[in-house]
Amino acid sequence: MTINKILILYIRHGGSDLESHTTKASLCPPVVGPSSTMTSKRISLRNSLLYSTGIISHALKEAALGVFILFYYKQVLGLSGTLTGLAIAISIIWDGISDPLIGAWSDRLRSRIGRRHPLMIAAVIPIAAGFMMLYGPPEHISSDQGQLFTWLLISILLVRTALTFFMVPYLALGAEITPDYYERTQLVGMRTNIAWFTGSLTAATALVFLFNEENGVDGRFVIDNYHFFGWVNGLLVILFSFICIAGTWQYIPKLASRTTHASSKILHDIFIIFRNKNFFYIVIVDLAVGGASCITATLLMVTYTYFWQLDATQTSLLFAGPILLAVLISAVFSRSLNRLFEKQQILRLTCALTSINLIWLTPLKLFDLLPDNSTVVFALICVNWAIHMTMTILRVITVHSLLADIVDEQVLATGKRQEGVVFAVAFFSSKFMGAFGYIIVGPFLDLIGLQAGAQPGDVSNTVVWGLGLLMGPGLAIIMLLPIWMSFKVDMSHASQLKVRKTLSQREKAAKSSDSVPVSITRST
Repeated sequence: MTINKILILYIRHGGSDLESHTTKASLCPPVVGPSSTMTSKRISLRNSLLYSTGIISHALKEAALGVFILFYYKQVLGLSGTLTGLAIAISIIWDGISDPLIGAWSDRLRSRIGRRHPLMIAAVIPIAAGFMMLYGPPEHISSDQGQLFTWLLISILLVRTALTFFMVPYLALGAEITPDYYERTQLVGMRTNIAWFTGSLTAATALVFLFNEENGVDGRFVIDNYHFFGWVNGLLVILFSFICIAGTWQYIPKLASRTTHASSKILHDIFIIFRNKNFFYIVIVDLAVGGASCITATLLMVTYTYFWQLDATQTSLLFAGPILLAVLISAVFSRSLNRLFEKQQILRLTCALTSINLIWLTPLKLFDLLPDNSTVVFALICVNWAIHMTMTILRVITVHSLLADIVDEQVLATGKRQEGVVFAVAFFSSKFMGAFGYIIVGPFLDLIGLQAGAQPGDVSNTVVWGLGLLMGPGLAIIMLLPIWMSFKVDMSHASQLKVRKTLSQREKAAKSSDSVPVSITRST
């Protein structure tokens, strides 16, 4: 990523720095935004749920692409790991490039139904069609490596591009619906928990009802099962996407309108965003975590099948049990954690515990130190995965909530609302490393000698040790970078309140005067 070479200018909170920053920003024209129109009315549980259903399309993509796609094309269809990883990596890189472009377009779009909803509506059917294509390649191309690679690439590009048209405006919409510090975290928490719940339930249900063993045949290696899986995903995308669109329609008149002085240069917008040091550090966190998460998700089915030698039922229990437990824990405690600790403190804790959790179980398996009782071993795997997922969910909630707060900092600094660009650029970082992860994973599977169609228990020690070292100590080393960067994030509830107070004062001043509002200094 070349953007990280941009010169970072520092925006400090509190003291004279805030006063100076406010004075400079007050010269910008006021921004029409949700802060003045929606602060007095809290979002109901019903409306929060309706909005959060939009994340289900992303959750289905994560289950389809993260859990099954590599296994399907590599182990079932016989496409080489290198070509499979390359196709997925290309799609992720394109996804990352398109995110800021679509985010900026969304920020500037004018229509009778707002900036966000037109793109969301246009994306639904293409997403569904992409899922059906992805898991239904024509039989006659399955034996040709080049044609199968091309089909995978085109299908996955369609899914990711269409999903970008939906997700970038959708996430920006969440930052616009409420300006409240705690309510944003709650909304992000509900959205994130629904995503993980849906994704894990989809994977678990598919493993039980589609990919389980039947008549002595392991369903994970049956092509027709994947065809049906693609159709089901496509139909679910259509259903829940339109529920979200209909459920958020009422907010269109209340949402922020396009700023009249918005720059026409996307790169200029990105440069401005990277002046925020907190945003820069969060991007670095996402770069490292994105790479580690991609490797984890990509190799999950492979690791469960060949390293731990779990069957489809056991694998489904891992998706259904620990992940749902993690969702429950995060749903119950995320609000309390947010009130007891600063968001950046939660970010540090989740990164550190994730790293520790990576190094205690897989080495026991590699050195044959686990008990012979398979039930005990399975219970340990469940505990390990539950800890991992709890930390992941809490980290995602925290990062997304911090990004929403950064949007307000940018309004203070520039007078422009750039939710679309902020979220798009942030996601580009994780996607960039996600692509890098696939570039590593595909050739890695070929290197350790994992053969297409290999059955659990019939692989070499090289495969077992390769998977164990990468999924344990290897990922723990990668996580050292986000742990370090998390200590550099400097945001707090107090500083955010100062930002919100200044923005509120500026809006009041703008309403009471026809001229450009004067500087508003911070009260002591």
